[in-house]
Amino acid sequence: MSSAIAAETRRVAVHAGETDIDLTIPAGVPVAVLIPAIVDLLGGADDLMPARYRIAPVGGRPLLNSTTLAQNGIEDGAVLVLTRDAPVPPSPRCADEAEGVAASLRDPTPTRGTTRLSGALGAILLTAVGTLMLARNTCIARGSAYTVAILVTAAAVALISAGVAQRAYREPFAAMTLSVVAAMFGAVAGLLAVPGPPGAPHVLLAAMAAATTAVLAIRTTDCGSEVLTTLVGCAIVEGIAALAAVLTTAPTQVVGAVTVVVCLVLIEMAPRICMLVTGLVPGLPNPAVLACAAARAERWLASLRGALAVATGAGAAVAALASPRAIVLAAVTAGVLLMHARSGHRPTAVFTGTGIATAGGVLAITAVRLPQHEPWIAALTTVLAAGAIYLGFVAPARSLSPMARRVVDALGCVVLAATVPLACWTCGAFGAVRNLNLLRT
Repeated sequence: MSSAIAAETRRVAVHAGETDIDLTIPAGVPVAVLIPAIVDLLGGADDLMPARYRIAPVGGRPLLNSTTLAQNGIEDGAVLVLTRDAPVPPSPRCADEAEGVAASLRDPTPTRGTTRLSGALGAILLTAVGTLMLARNTCIARGSAYTVAILVTAAAVALISAGVAQRAYREPFAAMTLSVVAAMFGAVAGLLAVPGPPGAPHVLLAAMAAATTAVLAIRTTDCGSEVLTTLVGCAIVEGIAALAAVLTTAPTQVVGAVTVVVCLVLIEMAPRICMLVTGLVPGLPNPAVLACAAARAERWLASLRGALAVATGAGAAVAALASPRAIVLAAVTAGVLLMHARSGHRPTAVFTGTGIATAGGVLAITAVRLPQHEPWIAALTTVLAAGAIYLGFVAPARSLSPMARRVVDALGCVVLAATVPLACWTCGAFGAVRNLNLLRT
């Protein structure tokens, strides 16, 4: 063999599982072209399933398919390994024992998903803190026109950025995060735009601004529809409650109590409502149409139940802040939401989070309004913490008997039914009926 030909070829040993072969292969041909021939020489694939083969030197990284053996520095006598999966790189060897221990304890590099989730949570949390502080300041002084203009501009920029992130970069998670941030900016802008002390008109405009921004985000990004639809539904419910308060001049605790009862009733009716909206009716002949309608109904059900759960918790919290009577109603509402969470239907996380937030709000309001009962508040805090630990760690590991399940379901029905008389008591309906004195002649 001449020296020119020898320079253009490499004598290598290729191992694939328990099979090995000695080959003389060209050094200037891309690896992607060599792999099919090597697989055929080794006896071909064991099955007909397509697979992506990789070739790598022993203890090294896989060779790029677009490179050649010469470019990778493969010389005569090299041993190559043919695999379907990328081989695990060898563990680094440390000359110092302390360095080896430190390397073994070092945290792994965070994945891209973890980084994106951290960024999304950070953006939403910081926006929530800032907007809540701006909303709180409306109780002290009226927001200026410059503040409203900045918030509207921020909402518009976030909305446009969400569209760019989805359409140009195919980043639905970033688009959904920016959409939520835009809705929060829009809500606070609507809250500050209304002159006068905070009241129902402020909440009405804030809710409509949030709903409008979320709808625009859905049309712009076409992603995160469940989250944004939940946001739209919650804003619409709160807007209707605020409109009722404006038109009737009813006390805040009355509006909150009625909102709680109406939302709890709608949660029970949500499956039938979603079936009617999506056209999921018995007798659909085409299985493909049936599957599409079922998937659409499931998405609507998750969004509707999530929106109603958040609106229920908000109504209970507002009522408890307005009147001490509503504290009992808020506590029962938290129990009802947690009962819905145990059903296992979507969205379980929303029911759980809203129920826990409502229970925590009830505890905080009780501690503020009744500071003279500190021992009882401490005992209640202990019981709630123990109950949360039990429900989170102990209860899922135990299977209930059919009788116990029936008892829990019956208890849930009783707690749900108890919200109606509690709401009437919060609204003062019993006292109004008593003052009618129907037996008077």
